[in-house]
Order: sequence, then C-alpha cells, then structure tokens
Amino acid sequence: MVLPLLLLAFAISLLTAWLQHHADLRLEQKTSQRHGEQVADLVALAVDKVLALSPRQYQQALNAAGGTARQALLVKNGLVLASLQGNLQGQALDQLPEGLGPLPSLPQAGAKTFHLDNQSLFVRPLAAGVSLLLWTDTAPLAERGTASLLSIVAGVSLLAALVMLISLRRTLFQPLEKLLETLHRRVAGDHDARVGALEEGELGLLGLWLDKVLEEEQEVENRLQQIRLQSEEQEILFRRIFKIMPDLVSITRLSDGRLINVNERWEQVTGWRREEALGHTTLALGLWRSPAERQQLMLQLKDKLMQSCRFNFLNRWGDLVEVEASGCVFEEQGESYLLLSFRDIGERLRKERDLRLLAQVVEVSLDGVMITDANQHILAVNSAFSCITGYAPEEVIGQLPNILNSGIQDQAFYQTMWEKINLDGLWQGEIWNKRKSGDVYPQWLSIRAVKDDQGEVLHYVGVFSDLSDRKAAEDRIAFLAFHDPLTGLPNRTLLVDRCEQALLQAKRDGHCLALIYLDLDRFKAVNDSLGHDIGDTLLNEVVARIQPLCRDGDTLSRQGGDEFLLLLPRINETSQVELVVERILAAMSEPFLVGGHRLWISTSIGVAVYPDDGDNVSQLLRKADTALYHAKDSGRSTFSFFTRDMDKDLSDRLQLESALKDAIGTDQLCLHYQPQIHIASGQIIGVEALMRWNSPTLGQVSPAKFIPLAEDTGLIMPLGAWSLQEACRQLATWRLQGFDGTMAVNISVRQLIRPDFFDLLEAALAQSGLPADRLELELTESLMMDNVEASLEVVRRLKALDVTLSIDDFGTGYSSLSYLKRFAVDNLKIDQSFIKGLSDEGQARSLVRAIVQMAHSLDLQVVAEGVETKEQLAILKAEKVDVAQGYLLGRPMAAEALSELLASQLLPLPALQ
Repeated sequence: MVLPLLLLAFAISLLTAWLQHHADLRLEQKTSQRHGEQVADLVALAVDKVLALSPRQYQQALNAAGGTARQALLVKNGLVLASLQGNLQGQALDQLPEGLGPLPSLPQAGAKTFHLDNQSLFVRPLAAGVSLLLWTDTAPLAERGTASLLSIVAGVSLLAALVMLISLRRTLFQPLEKLLETLHRRVAGDHDARVGALEEGELGLLGLWLDKVLEEEQEVENRLQQIRLQSEEQEILFRRIFKIMPDLVSITRLSDGRLINVNERWEQVTGWRREEALGHTTLALGLWRSPAERQQLMLQLKDKLMQSCRFNFLNRWGDLVEVEASGCVFEEQGESYLLLSFRDIGERLRKERDLRLLAQVVEVSLDGVMITDANQHILAVNSAFSCITGYAPEEVIGQLPNILNSGIQDQAFYQTMWEKINLDGLWQGEIWNKRKSGDVYPQWLSIRAVKDDQGEVLHYVGVFSDLSDRKAAEDRIAFLAFHDPLTGLPNRTLLVDRCEQALLQAKRDGHCLALIYLDLDRFKAVNDSLGHDIGDTLLNEVVARIQPLCRDGDTLSRQGGDEFLLLLPRINETSQVELVVERILAAMSEPFLVGGHRLWISTSIGVAVYPDDGDNVSQLLRKADTALYHAKDSGRSTFSFFTRDMDKDLSDRLQLESALKDAIGTDQLCLHYQPQIHIASGQIIGVEALMRWNSPTLGQVSPAKFIPLAEDTGLIMPLGAWSLQEACRQLATWRLQGFDGTMAVNISVRQLIRPDFFDLLEAALAQSGLPADRLELELTESLMMDNVEASLEVVRRLKALDVTLSIDDFGTGYSSLSYLKRFAVDNLKIDQSFIKGLSDEGQARSLVRAIVQMAHSLDLQVVAEGVETKEQLAILKAEKVDVAQGYLLGRPMAAEALSELLASQLLPLPALQ
C-alpha cells in the first residue's frame, strides 16, 4: 500500500516540475518574441530612414538593435546582408552554420516566431525585400528548468525517502513489532493473542497466516482440553456407571485370578463387601461350586471376548444365583485383566416361566385370543381362536380383524366401540362375527389396549368366547320358561297365558271354552318300576297319541309328572268336548310298546267349562282338577264334567287328607287281622293284616277311602312302614303262643321303589325275630305286570330273604304262565270279583277252575278271598282251592279277638260243611 502511494507522489512531483518548466519556457518564448519584435522595430526604423543602406550600415543597425539576441540576420533574396554575430554577409541561407539551420519556410508578410531546439527564431519581413531573422537562445531557460526539475525530483525523492521511511516503519517495522509482540504474548500463555488487521501485503498475509495458525493452535488446544474434560467426565461417568450398574460387574487380574474391582450390585447379590472381596479369587470366596465351573466359564473366552452364556454361582449364604455372563480381556500397563458382567436372570427366568405358563394357559384357554399391533394387524392367535373361527393362524396373521366381520353391525357401532377403546383402553360387549365357513355366530368380546409407559398403544388384545351355546341355552331357557323340557309342550305358565287370552276372546265373542285336566292312571308304577327313561319315553308316546286328536288352536300342555291340560278355546256346546275326550280315552286304551315292554295305562279326565264353571283361569283349573279326582274315584279310565257337588267332595278329600296326616303315629290307626282257613283241614294257617282308622272327628274311615288317598299323597310310606313292623311284631307274639301260621301284608308299589324298603323289611324281621318264610308279602298282579323286569328283580331280592310271596287280585291283570313261572311266587289270590259270581255252571267257576289248575301245575297254592256264602265255599272246595278267606270264615278283628280264636281253633262249623 505504501509503495503505490510513494510512486503516486513521485509522479505528481514530476508532473508538477514539468508543468512549471513548460510554463517558464512559454514565458521565455513570449519574452523572446517581444524582444524580437522590439529589435525588428528598431532595425525597421533604421532601414526606413535610410532607404538604401550599405552592408556596414545594416551591420550597425543590427548591432544597435540586436541586444541580447543570439544571432540576427538581415537577408535579401536568400543572401545574408548583415549578421549580428560573425561575418556571414553574402552567405546563402541554406549554407548557414550549424545551430542556425535548417531554416523553416520564411513568411512573405507578417512576423512569425519559430521555436526550435534551445532557441527561438523570429522572422519579420522589412522594406525593400529585406527580412529580419532573429535567434534568441532558450538553452539557459531549459537548463534552469532542468535544474529546477532535478531539484524538485531531489526534493520529492527526499520526501519520498522520508515518507518511505515513515511508511516502512508503519508498514514493515510496526507490523513486525506487532508480530513479535503477538508471538511473545502467545509464548507467555496469552491464548487470546492475535495479530489482528495489518496493511495489505506480504506482512498482512503473514499476519493473517499467523492468526490462522494461532486460531488452529487454539482450536487444537480447545479440542485437547475438551478431550481431556470428556475423558475426565467419561472416567467419572464410567466409575459412576460401574458403581450403579444393575448387572454384577467385576474386574479380575488374569495372572492370578484376584479381584481388582467390583460394583455395588456385585456386593448386593454375592453378599461380599468390596473390601472383603478385593484381592481374593472367586474360588476362595466360594462363588463356584467347583473349580471346573470357573474353568468352564473361562473356556467361553474366544478372541478375548465372551459372548452371552448362562451360568450359576453361589452367593455368600449358599443360594444359587442364575446369571447370564459376558465379558472381555483388556490390557492396562502391560497387565491383562478380565472384565465380567453377570446379569441376574433369576427374575427374568421366572418371568419367562410365567410367560410360558401364561402362553400355555392362553393356548389351552377355551376363549379365543387375538393379539394385534398398534395398526390392528394380527400378530398371534391361540388354538381356541382357530377352533371357534375356523381360521388357521397362518391364514389370519398379518390380516386385519375385519376378516371376521359379519356385516351385522354397522359402521356407527364400530366407531362407538373404538371411541370407547381410545378413551378408556377397554371395550367389551356382545358382537356378531363370521366364521371361515361363512356361519354368523354371537360372541362376547373384550378388547384391551396395551400401552407403554408413555401411554402409546403397543398392542390390542382381544379375548372372545363363542356365545352360540349360550345363546342356544338362553333360547332353550326361554323355551323352557314356557315349555316342558321333556315333551316340548307348553307348560302351565304358557297355558295360563293362552287361557287368559282365550277367556278375553270368549267374553268378547260370547262363546265357550273348555279346560280339560288329564292324569295318567298307574303311570307312577311304571315310572318307578321300569325307571325314568321308560317313563319319559312313555310320556312322549302319550303326547304323540293325544296331540293329533287336538284341533287347530287347541293347546295341549304338560303340567308335570303324569298330568296334562288341554285348552279348547272355542266351543259351542259340550258335545264337542265329549267327542275330544272320548277320542283321547279310546287312544289311551291301546297298549304302548316302550323299550320292549308292553304297557297298559289309561287316563282319567276332568273337564271345566267357561262360563258355567268359572270366569277366570284359577277357577277353571281348580274345578277341572276337582272333576279329575271325581273321575279317578269313579274307577279311572273315564271322564267327568265339573258339577257343584264335586266341590263338596274335594273339600271332604282335603279334610280327610289332613285328618290322616294327624292320625299317623297315633292310636287312631290299628291293624285288624282276618284269618285264612285251609279248606281241606279247616285250620287257620295264616292271617292277613288290614289297616283300620278310627278318627275322633270322622269316625270309622273305610280303608277303601283312605288307602287310595294315602297312595296319591305319599302318606302310604309311613303307613306301610308302621303296618309292616306291627304285623311282624304281632305274629312273633302269636308264635310264642303256639301259632305257626303266616302273616300276609299288602305292599304298595311306592314302598317297593323306596331305596330303603329292603332295609326296613330286614329291620322288621330282625326286631321281631320272625322267620322270613312266615311273612307273606302280597303284590298286586297289575303291579307285577306293569314292569315285569323290575318286578323280577324285586322278587329275586325278596326270595333271597326267604320271604313268602303272593300275587294279590289275580285275574284282573294280564299274567301269563311264563311270567308266573319266572316270578317264582308262592301263592295266587283269586280276586273277590270272581268269587262273587260263583255258581254251579257260571263262567266265574270256569275261570276259577282254570286258575286253580294253572296254579297247581306251577306248584302254587291258591287262596280265594271275599268268601261270603256257603255255596261259594262249597264250590271252592270242589274246585280244590287250597285256602279261603272272607266274612263267612271270619271278619277282620282286633289282635285280642284273633288271639282267642287261635287259642281255641274254633271255626263256624256250618261253613265247613
């Protein structure tokens, strides 16, 4: 920057000197011109005064006027007339001496000045063709200009030298001083020392370079400082991490296996404090059960690295710790060390076992499980999912759950569901989905969002159960709420509802309706003897027979057990009801073939009609039930319409039932005994126990009245148990008095089907001490034939006890010879209905004869009951009947009266004749 300035200053100085010199030269030229003009005027004046001059005179004129001119010539016609210096007269102008020529073209008129090198030529034409040529010397002026110029140059140069010196100090010495100062400061430790801005040039570049070097050095130092700080921080961080690491970390010297460092977690798990462990080997501390285990660990080192491997070691208290080990070998100051990291995986293994268990639980769960990612792509399903939906895992993994969409729920449903999930993280409810087969089914679905600690959804878990069975069960329950589960018929609830609707319709339309109550006769005997399976099948067979007889709009309902109700909602006259009832009775008169058994059952029917018998369902039901009981009392297998008199009968029945309950366990009940006479010998060979009831309010109640009631109400159970025990006790007493006959006791079917019947029987025999063969149990023929197989089992068990068996009321059932042989009974009792009709040639006698012959052929004893006349006794004797029993031979009597008879063995002799 300084050098250009110096050059500029020098150029300006030269220009100034040149301009000054030029100005002086111009001034000199002007002065010479004026001087020439003055000389010319003087010469011209002299010439003008003397028109003809001699050469001498011309010379004198030049000398007089020449003055300071260097040379002056008067010329005419190209020849010199006179000269101021030298003798040049006569010379031609072109032969003038050096320094005066060559001449320029001379003007013919007017003065003119020519500036030549170091001189000026003034030319002026005079009179008479004479011209004045005047040379003025300009060399001194040039020399003076040159000297001035040189002095200027010298001054300028001196000034330039001074300026250059100053500039050098400013541009060279000062920057150098600043550079040196910066370097001294930097050496002294001033890291912020910089050269800063310098003049342009090499030193400026040097300063810039030095600053750049210093900056780079500072950056290097800063980086080194940062590295040192980072190293220190890393060392501190390493120590801190080493100390608080969750894994067990130890550093062991490889040369001797001694511990150099351990972290806090190592201390906590192993139980050894740091100061106790350092300097010892892990073998010495007892962490290994044997040296071989540590050796096995060391064998895992490959290329100074140990990949993750599982090991077990013992802590200070001998507990086994499961760990996952990894490590490496490093060198420090020429010494090799082993860094080991043990991760306690006991909890993880427990969680893994729990997860495996949970996975197994999920896998064997009966509920379907589906797991998706946050974008609802299926990740996993369990076996139940496949069982329920029909999709194999590989068919649904990666798919969206809408593969199961049934299309039943609309978009609004799913939008509400997902709003609930997004808000609460859980939704559960009933939904309809589709199986792979295309079947639509209901399911109970629970969807839960699984989130991380930040609340972001990771997975969705759906758990669902197939509600098909449940729905079917609900439908079944709904069905069973109004239908009978066995027959599928409407139950009482539905019948009552339909009856109420029918009553409303009947009241509006003014027509009648009928409610028919049906009860199957002797069904309990079949059900109890053959089993409930046979009984249930029989009920369905009964329904199959009755239902086709019903009209459209009629309702057949099962009330329970063997009771049915039939609603005829629209009738015009009772004859329509009678027609339906008669058809039912006719259908029921045919035998049923069930499970290989030919069963004969009938039905008793009671009918109530609106509006005659009531105007509401309750009244009609009660009165139909009353009519049903009347039909049963009328001999069964018949029907009865309700009448007002039946209300009294029902009331009497209820009163009788209540009184019978009160009589049980009191002396109102007692046994009377009717003798059985051996016809051939006239001896009493047995007695039959018959129950009697003397009520304080009702008086003597006929067994024909209270025994059926006891059968229907179940009171026969305690009555039968008491009569069996009392009969055995009484016969035991008579045996002590010398009577060796038998005691016949009637057994109800309800008693036989009780599980404890044989226990009661054995107890009665044991308590009385009565031999089993002296006890005769009478079983009705109808009971035996209702369930042959069950009867055979009962007979087998009774015969195993050596009890005597009789078939009571023989001839009223459907016994056959084969059955009688299989039953292996001892006696046949001919029903009294045959005895009443006996005559010499009557059909009854033929039947009695056939029964006797059949029985004797089977080695069975025949007993005739209901003998009331001598004629009957004579016929029985003639037909070889073995034993007779009836009013003719002895009425049922109290035990005391029969004791006297047994003691005397007195019989009515006329009856024996």
